[in-house]
Amino acid sequence: MKGKLNIIDDHTSKVPALNVVSAEENHTSQEFFGRAAVITLGCAKNQVDSEVMLGVLRNNGFDIVSEVEEADLAVINTCGFLESAVTESIDCILEVGELKKEGRLRKLIVAGCAVERYREELQKALPEVDEFITTNDLMQIGDVATDKIQNLLKEAGRPYFLYDDKTPRQLSGVNYSAYVKIAEGCNRPCTFCIIPKIRGAMRSRSIESVVQEVNMLAEQGVKEVNLLAQDLTSYGRDRKGESLSMLLEQLDARGGVNWIRLLYAYPIGIDQQLLEIISSAKHICEYLDLPLQHVSEQLLKNMKRPLGRYAPRAITEYIRTIAPAIHLRTTFIVGFPGESETDIDELEKFVLEGHFGSVGVFTYSAEEGTPAALMPGQIPEQEKQQRRERIMLAQQKVNEKRLAEMLGTDIEVLIEGVHPETDLLLSGRSRFQAPEVDGTIIINDLAEEIENVSAGTIGTVEITDLAGYDLIGTLKYTDN
Repeated sequence: MKGKLNIIDDHTSKVPALNVVSAEENHTSQEFFGRAAVITLGCAKNQVDSEVMLGVLRNNGFDIVSEVEEADLAVINTCGFLESAVTESIDCILEVGELKKEGRLRKLIVAGCAVERYREELQKALPEVDEFITTNDLMQIGDVATDKIQNLLKEAGRPYFLYDDKTPRQLSGVNYSAYVKIAEGCNRPCTFCIIPKIRGAMRSRSIESVVQEVNMLAEQGVKEVNLLAQDLTSYGRDRKGESLSMLLEQLDARGGVNWIRLLYAYPIGIDQQLLEIISSAKHICEYLDLPLQHVSEQLLKNMKRPLGRYAPRAITEYIRTIAPAIHLRTTFIVGFPGESETDIDELEKFVLEGHFGSVGVFTYSAEEGTPAALMPGQIPEQEKQQRRERIMLAQQKVNEKRLAEMLGTDIEVLIEGVHPETDLLLSGRSRFQAPEVDGTIIINDLAEEIENVSAGTIGTVEITDLAGYDLIGTLKYTDN
């Protein structure tokens, strides 16, 4: 089954699921309503939403299980960013819906972005779904699951939802790493993106709320926090006197976790103060995920992306001048309407210059409801794929050179446990490797020789070899 079940599995850690809520806020119901499973589709921001629903369900008398086949209640948290993701969500719903006929499953709830985008169509097309809830109704999942509220979508006028440090939340996956959403929604005008229509206007949590949540995570053993938002660098603009730089300063001084990493930073908002904090703060990783989308000026205009001092080349060179040690990750879109061979040549040359430690390349998807979907010059899918492969090959050449420069160096590594492809080796990530999207460190020590090194340990690894996008090394010492 596609998607990710939001529960701690045997292969990750054998500790109880974590709860971000303080003891005073945890009013768990004494009534038992059954067993619940939550399946997450889509991005890390969706994972946070699923963890909020897990916390609410637990506090409403549900036991959380790792297998949907064992559940009385299933919640599918859908993705609606791309049409392909909506199709995947529907396939997952149909598959889980079969369990109502032949398994113990009694109730199926569908939540998330696909509901926001296609709520009426989904209600008509999927009779096997008992209830639908939007991204603004996450706190209502307990009442919907226990039949205290029905037909939630018929109620109108609800405010945008934004979780905080007092919101019930149960972490899923590993017990040493977590995502923290510091803001929700987006005000940017990108012509290819449907997110502002799905997630609403930009709204930020308070600095104190974020710091409190990170502190609670640290108290429960979390070593790494990845900060999330649709537009990270706009954080605090809707709150008088707060900014991303101020938040990072407070987290570094008071947050308690070892590593704090920034994901999804819009170019506008990158300034000298922010770059210097990332470079100098002890707990802030020298890492910046900066989606640039393209380098062609005409395409950027058509995308309504930043130009001038925030254009891809200008902002990249500015970052390199102020903070050369920052590991830059970026994403590009190929096959945008009107993209020419000259445009793709320019993008390839830009990538080959070696500015980026890692690159993600996506083929353009014409999304209903976006301006770009109506633009002339739509490009055939096969041509999009060929262009994607070309840019990925360019970055692969860059990676080979960049990784080779690390041979013989010592790197701080967060050990994640046994390597997923062999039980003889361990694997981990460095400060410049975000979970799931970047490479890893393969620790070339036999697992039985360092069997007392547990997942979540931070150690030092000497890099001895390369393996594609990954590094290989020997563990020298740990923080145990």
